[in-house]
Order: sequence, then structure tokens, then C-alpha cells
Amino acid sequence: MTLYMKRNTILLLALMMTPFIVAGGQQSMVPIVEMKTRGLLGGVQNGKWIDAVKSAARIPKDIELVLVGLDGVEEGDVTVAKHGEKEDVCEDFHRFEFELETGAGIAIGSSAKWNFTPRIPQTINVDNRTYKTAVADFLAKKGIARPVVKIQQAYRIDLDGDGRDEVLISATNYKKGLSSDAAVGDYSFVMLRTAKGKAVTDHLLKGDFITRKVDFGAPTQNEISAIADLNGDGKMEIILNGQYYEGEFASAFEFRNGRIVEIKEFEIGCGV
Repeated sequence: MTLYMKRNTILLLALMMTPFIVAGGQQSMVPIVEMKTRGLLGGVQNGKWIDAVKSAARIPKDIELVLVGLDGVEEGDVTVAKHGEKEDVCEDFHRFEFELETGAGIAIGSSAKWNFTPRIPQTINVDNRTYKTAVADFLAKKGIARPVVKIQQAYRIDLDGDGRDEVLISATNYKKGLSSDAAVGDYSFVMLRTAKGKAVTDHLLKGDFITRKVDFGAPTQNEISAIADLNGDGKMEIILNGQYYEGEFASAFEFRNGRIVEIKEFEIGCGV
């Protein structure tokens, strides 16, 4: 039995034996770190979001965290982290140093009492014709006609546990790669597609759509870092990682009542 299976079996037994453990029952503050930036997104306590500045002050010198990626809890899932050095450029950005490294995903305090991945995202082929057409149509609405469609990530996942799947897509095309300038027709965005009956709605999470040449600026590259239940309510949040010329950021979103809502407490960034 893998560590992932063992941990989730233990979680399931705990939930069966203790039916009153819910998001509101998490008495200790649980920190959450975005792994590509290694930046503290913030924390959760009693189902409430706590921003990074307040959370950092409550985290001990060394803390045990569970690594969670897009495939669920990582194999060998637990790591220890310690506070990184204070950064002059970004005073409010709190970075961690880890015993185990991973290129993306998140790390959640091991004191959390809930299952981080009640449902696992299913990968969709990035060459899927239906979604390439959907991306092209979406870009046209943003002012980019005849775009070069390049889907980077696509996942099917029931975010709110209502039995209906949503589709999450990230797409990026910068002709010169990520730099300080960009050409007309360049773009990078993350969108969520929802369906109710025959009606399909596209929700933009974050995005840059270049309709005029940018000689010097900060066009961003947006991608999906993780999809996980961050506060124990059984619903799954979306964590994004972003990069731009000499900077990086991370953010998180809830799918609430059929709408995408950014978790303002969890928006972090560092750059010049």
C-alpha cells in the first residue's frame, strides 16, 4: 500500500469515526504554501482564510507539511519546511525552504483534519478539438482574431461535489517566450468552463491578452498549480501560479454558487 493510500485510508476512518469534524472544527491554524514560488499563500482556521502576513507570525521555526499536486497527495507526501530569509525586495512575501522539493503544487500543514483531494482531476488531451475551438472562441471575444491556440493544461473535475464536472484550461502563446515585451496576438490565461443543461459558460480566472504591441511591460504567464480542498468544506479550490518579467505570483479561487471568486487573502507576489 502506498503512503498516499495509507494516508487517505486513515483520513477516511477518522472521518467515519468522528462525524463532527468539519471545516469549522479545525482549531489550529493550517498553513498553505504554493510550491513553485515556495511562497506562503496564507492559512486556514475554523474554515476561515488568514492572509500570509498574519499566518507567518503563527508558524513555528520548523513545520511539517503534506505535498499535494494535480494527481493528489505526492508519494512520500510529508516534508519539513523552515522560514526562508527575509527578502528586501518583497517584505510581505514569505518564502520557505523545504527538505523535499517539487516543481509545482502546494504544501498544506499536516495538522489539517480533512482530505485535501476528495476528487482527483482527470487530464484532458491538450489537442482535444472541442477545447481548442472553445479557446479560439474565447480569445476572439478578447480581441484576438485567428489566434494560434496552444493549450498547456486541461483538466476535468467536479469542484463543488454536485456530480457535474467542470473543465479547467490554461493556454499560453508568447511568440518570443516570456519577456518584457509581447506581440499582438500573444496571450496567457486560465479559464473554467461550466455547463448547466445545454448552456456552457466560460469564466476567466486570470489572463493577459495582447491586442497592441508591448515594447516594455510585464505580460504574465498563467498556469494551474493545484486543485485541492484548502479549508475542509468538501469543495475544491484552484491555485494558480504566475510569472512575469522579473517577478512571480500565486493566487487561489473558490467556485461558489456557480461563480469563480478569488480568495483575496491568498494573493501573493514578489518582483521588481
